[in-house]
Order: sequence, then C-alpha cells, then structure tokens
Amino acid sequence: MKMHISNTHNAQMEEYIIKKLWEYNHKHGNVDLNPLFISFTDEYGRIIAGLVSRTFWESLEIQYLWVSEEYRKKGLGKQLILQAEKEALNRSCHMAYVDTYGFQAKGFYEKLGYKVYGVLEGYAHHHTRFYLTKQFSKPDSGLVIQDEVTLQPQ
Repeated sequence: MKMHISNTHNAQMEEYIIKKLWEYNHKHGNVDLNPLFISFTDEYGRIIAGLVSRTFWESLEIQYLWVSEEYRKKGLGKQLILQAEKEALNRSCHMAYVDTYGFQAKGFYEKLGYKVYGVLEGYAHHHTRFYLTKQFSKPDSGLVIQDEVTLQPQ
C-alpha cells in the first residue's frame, strides 16, 4: 500500500473516488442524484443571479446562491429559492438544506423558513458558518412562484 499526496487537481482520481462513494451510497437507498440550476439573465443575456443545487435522497441541497450587487434586495434570491423548492417538491423531496456564513445570508434563509441546526464558529479563524434546513410539508404547501420577473433599470 502506498499513499499519494498532490496539490494538483486530478480530475480522473476525483471522478473515480466520487463514483465509488455513490456506488456505496446506492446500497443504502436510491440516491437519484439530479442537478438543478436556475438563473436570471438581463436584457443582454448576462447572468445577474443564479442558484446551483442538486436533489438526492429526497432532499434539496442548495450549494451556491448569488445575486449581482446591482440586483440585490429586489426579490431575485427569494424567487430562486422558491423555484428550487418547487422543483424539489416535484422531485418528491421532503426537505432542503444549505450552509452560509455570518457575513452572507443567514437572515435571508431564516425569513424563508430555514432553521439553524448547526454552527461552526472560528471558521477560517474569524467567521461563523451556519447550517440550515427546511422541512417541506407537502406539494400543496402554498409555494407560489412567479414565472418571470421584469426588472426596472436603476
């Protein structure tokens, strides 16, 4: 047996290790791993807000949420989350989870019904990382999503 250490990205090794982990996970239930990407674009086709997530084991994992500074506080982040939750319900998910830092969006997620279930203080020596979750009641839980948003120039 020999240990290998590298500071260089190895896509082949990464893919192999992830594949093997998911093979193991499948032994404990249908993983049903599906990506979910949602974005807003402006009139020029530029991405101004987006969400990167995935669903598996009947859960929505929100990985990244970003809104361009000039479009913040206009409801785009909320609509991205609500649309992701709606799609998660369509995929038979019963919960969502996300992590965020103290300087990011903890209050934003709490306003949308997410509850803190874990806190990691001292992250990178001076940040707090929060882990939040939200339980979905059922598909008719009242999630209302707008299909399109018209943004007014500032």
